[in-house]
Amino acid sequence: MFDFVGSPAPIRPDLRYSYINTWAHFARPGPTLDSGQRLALLAAARRGTAASRAGDEWFGPAVADLADTLYAKPAAMNGAIVRTAADEAGDPTTVEVIGLVSMLAAVDGTHRALGARQEPLPDPVSGQPTGNITAGLKRRRTHIPVPPGPIPVVLDLLPDEGAAFQALFGPQYMTGWEMALDDFRRQPGLNRAQIEIVSSRTSMHNECFY
Repeated sequence: MFDFVGSPAPIRPDLRYSYINTWAHFARPGPTLDSGQRLALLAAARRGTAASRAGDEWFGPAVADLADTLYAKPAAMNGAIVRTAADEAGDPTTVEVIGLVSMLAAVDGTHRALGARQEPLPDPVSGQPTGNITAGLKRRRTHIPVPPGPIPVVLDLLPDEGAAFQALFGPQYMTGWEMALDDFRRQPGLNRAQIEIVSSRTSMHNECFY
């Protein structure tokens, strides 16, 4: 699993392990969706067919539009797409979709950049949705409920999805602790300034509205 067949460069072990853990997360039931629903959405987003599958799968057209756009055209994402999905499926399910699709897009994007073969999605694990949803959060000039504070975190409504996202985020960029180090350098890899250049360029290219 995650052998990066076709990649011209070696892959750091921590990045590979984080991808394996992300796939295991995809295969488990989530806060509002069972594993079959999660994987059906991810498969459709990966193929760009969520819109055509709406009605045949558990999701409707607004959630399909969110998934297709977030995976393939992140520069086209906007608040209206998020709010429409939330009106259709509810805030928790919308946040779950955002977390799942953004993680898949990150992993698949790395494979495309390296010219490596995509990893097949995992098989589902049986079980009911966990219902692990943070209570009391509100929309605070945001499109979905977030905690109070100057820098809201979009996945805090669903702690398990937020933890999975952070576990993937660190190896691909930097952990919170690593961000505090001006002289941070990957071993092997880029130094802090080089990482930030790549990150800034990617955000600009994707027209990150958040």
